[in-house]
Amino acid sequence: MCRPRRGVPLLPLAALLLLLTVHCAGRCLAAAPALRHRCVSGEAALGVAPATAVVREVPRRGQGAMQAYTVATQTADGGDGWAPIRIKVSARDLEDPLKHCSAEGETRMTGDGRRVTCEAEDVLGENKKDILLRQILPAAIKLHAERLSVKPVRGLIRMPEFGLAICGRFTIPAWHRSTGVSDADLLLYVNALPTVDALAWAMVCARLVDGRPYAGALNFNPRSIKADQESVRTAAHEIGHVLGFALEEFVRFGMVSQVPSGPGKDMAWVVTSPTVKELARKYYNCPTLENIKLEDAGCAGCAGSHWKQLYAKEELMATVGQPGYYSALTLAAFADMGVYRANFSMAEPMRWGNNSGCGLLEKKCLTGGHTDYPDMFCKQLWDEKKLLCTHDRLSLGNCYLVRHNQPLPPQYQYFEGARLGGRAVFMDYCPYVIGRAEQGCTNGTARAIVGSFIGPNSRCVKGNDLK
Repeated sequence: MCRPRRGVPLLPLAALLLLLTVHCAGRCLAAAPALRHRCVSGEAALGVAPATAVVREVPRRGQGAMQAYTVATQTADGGDGWAPIRIKVSARDLEDPLKHCSAEGETRMTGDGRRVTCEAEDVLGENKKDILLRQILPAAIKLHAERLSVKPVRGLIRMPEFGLAICGRFTIPAWHRSTGVSDADLLLYVNALPTVDALAWAMVCARLVDGRPYAGALNFNPRSIKADQESVRTAAHEIGHVLGFALEEFVRFGMVSQVPSGPGKDMAWVVTSPTVKELARKYYNCPTLENIKLEDAGCAGCAGSHWKQLYAKEELMATVGQPGYYSALTLAAFADMGVYRANFSMAEPMRWGNNSGCGLLEKKCLTGGHTDYPDMFCKQLWDEKKLLCTHDRLSLGNCYLVRHNQPLPPQYQYFEGARLGGRAVFMDYCPYVIGRAEQGCTNGTARAIVGSFIGPNSRCVKGNDLK
């Protein structure tokens, strides 16, 4: 049942207004009972060679010391040469009807080289285009720009002719290669071709000599273009990959190593960089923690390029899920790359796993049907439809526990019955409560949760015969 929570007002959503530069003519999310991962990320997932292009600054013709100083004083953060990252979007492919689905029945080539037939939901109409360019992308860019600073690029940068891998399939304006682009720290080439089993995908196209990605490609599934926070967070997740939150970039920056992942599992990638380790120790209340694991399950583009879902289910850079909080863990990862300065005052708080202790990271989620974390994991069958509180107390929902047709691998067995377990591979089949939109304490419907108070300060409470 949802009861009012007194004395804790909720902050209003920030306005979704940001100047978006578009050079044109004129990132699976929880939805019970099926889960789709947010994205595929990186070359391995798309079956292409990695991008090898390195771009260099080209001094502006006639630019003197005074002009350079003027730029610095106008854009630097605190006079130390760091400034909020400037992201420009090039969306030529959204204006070319041959580059996306413009009508039902057309055939198009996807990013991984597969040919698909466009269905009605794949068609990129003017309304979806407008939502993507004027609402989703500006809001997603704002999430990064208000949290990450860089040493601003002072001159022009010309995109290279070769070494762009799959990014070469996106339309790059000729002047990006000849004249060059000014006043930008990241170029984002955007399209909206259909994708299979993912909301979006993204990858790095080119890097500066210090290793910081300067250009990237982002493809958004047209079926997933909606004017809502879920789409905004998905886009922000994908831009996060372009900024460097991906296994190949972690390796380049020397932030990761491989460790045994446990019986029946392959080696897992873990982040070992100092700021991440310090933040993770505090967040999980685990002073002996030496690393934090990256995803080791699911698709090729998921493993190593996301926080492990089981330990960071709510995080922006987790593989699946919402709300997608931009937490201190992701800010720490960017800070440890050495090419970003993170604004930790803008970190969004998470609850999943917070102060759980080392046990969550070292032991099974349940053993013999018992868990040390009853607010996180559950043991009621999905078919029973028993209403339970989600871990954050913002909704009622049902336990995602089912009987599988075949026994689960031993490392994923948490009950006496070998076929009993959760359905989410990214959660290592650990069962947890999935909230339902109509049963949300803050925005649900009265008919779905009779007897509850619905409002911004309401929270789910456990108990018997509450009145």
